[in-house]
Amino acid sequence: MIANAGYVELLVEYKPAKPRNRRELAHMTALLEKLAANEKKQSAAMERFIETLTALIAQYEEEIEPDPERSPAGVLRYLMKERGLRQMDLVPVFGSKSYVSQVLSGHRPISKNAAHKLAGMFQVSAYSFL
Repeated sequence: MIANAGYVELLVEYKPAKPRNRRELAHMTALLEKLAANEKKQSAAMERFIETLTALIAQYEEEIEPDPERSPAGVLRYLMKERGLRQMDLVPVFGSKSYVSQVLSGHRPISKNAAHKLAGMFQVSAYSFL
């Protein structure tokens, strides 16, 4: 490892890229743990490199196992829970109870029209549901 390397040199040496499988993920995670375990003050370049590795790992993990709370359906479920709403309360927005159920389970996307109605209902941005 280059002790006082700049960010570009670290990129050239390690060639980080988003992992394509669990083996690559394990390799990148091991490298990250090794670099982060250094108790000495890290250079700005090394800190940035560690941030890059962390972002690549997080991106892979999000694609493999997305956080359901950050999905449009997850946001909608959260807002419903916060306001004590039931599926029936969303029928005027979606048109039917079965459509509401499909949206909340993540099997159907929220249309732009419905997103705008929900935005008005919950006083949030329509982008929360798209």
